[in-house]
Amino acid sequence: MRRLASHLHQMKTTIRQIGLILFVSGFLAVLANTVHPRKIPWVQDWSHQVESRAKDLRIRVVPFSGAKKLHADEEALFVDARSETDYTAGHIPDAVSLPFEALDEHFEQIMEWTDSDQELVVYCSNRECDDALLLSAELKSMGVSNLTLFIDGFDSWKTFGEAVE
Repeated sequence: MRRLASHLHQMKTTIRQIGLILFVSGFLAVLANTVHPRKIPWVQDWSHQVESRAKDLRIRVVPFSGAKKLHADEEALFVDARSETDYTAGHIPDAVSLPFEALDEHFEQIMEWTDSDQELVVYCSNRECDDALLLSAELKSMGVSNLTLFIDGFDSWKTFGEAVE
């Protein structure tokens, strides 16, 4: 019985020490971040993250008004990077579904686009959704050159009352 009590006491002591180590290391991490010249922000606005990454990759970015004009001109092919489920629930008229996670399954279709001069307008849900950016970057690396990222995505298309299939 004494052995059990001694063992329990050692476990409690060890748990307290681990807790103290975690507290001190967390405190030091916060302190280091506070004084460091390149701080990690506690809260970040992600709404411009996708757009700035697209510009870094030299992918053309258009807001809702630009996408609406491209769709009205009927010269661009709209590519929906959202999941098949989201696409089935509703999408921009005449858009093709190419979920980023299913890229390998559409290899032949993509190869047709590399030889085409047709502009591809890639979109997903909204400005925070990066599936369209990831898909655009992958298409660009595969040789597709006429890429445009519709940054506001399907949510804005619906919000502004545009037609949906």
